[in-house]
Amino acid sequence: MKKMIATMAVAASLFTLSACGSEQEEQTAETQEENTVDLTRAPDAKWNSVSGIQAPVESTDGPEDNSPVPHGYARTPQGAVQAAILGQVWLATADDETWPDVSATMTAPGQGRDQWAQGRSLMTVSGTVENPPAFKGFHISDYSEDEAQVVLATEYPGVGLTAYPVQLTWQGDWKLVLPSLDTAPDLEEIDSLDGFVEFEA
Repeated sequence: MKKMIATMAVAASLFTLSACGSEQEEQTAETQEENTVDLTRAPDAKWNSVSGIQAPVESTDGPEDNSPVPHGYARTPQGAVQAAILGQVWLATADDETWPDVSATMTAPGQGRDQWAQGRSLMTVSGTVENPPAFKGFHISDYSEDEAQVVLATEYPGVGLTAYPVQLTWQGDWKLVLPSLDTAPDLEEIDSLDGFVEFEA
């Protein structure tokens, strides 16, 4: 009798361990699925004109707020893409009253930001962009929860398709890391959108 009870106890223990192992495996699989990022999915965005440039002004990945400038992006690849595009647009078009907010809210501290702010303070920008560029697609060349590099494919009138890398860092939000003058990359002309995820504006 004692031997039978011991056998049953061992069997019960094995069943419990097996069940726990199964539950742990399911939880691990669910966690891995939640943590899987899709670098090839474009933001599900609403596009509109920003100073004459068509941009994804609203999506499920942000921005959550547009006052005084867009901010509040999801910590996702799509949030980084949103921040990259809107950051480029606002850097180029912010008027004399708004550009300090662009610098403080949309960019990360560093030499590049300081140089951009110094140069921007010496010029006046207002109105809409004539013959604006058009964002055609993106490629995420590097991504983690803390850093991202988004290569934007943009078509410029009279130039054609170009590729330009935008570096971002997570500091409570996705912020642009502006390159210093001596490290700024050039626009690279490209022949097609091969390798890029195309936008559906």
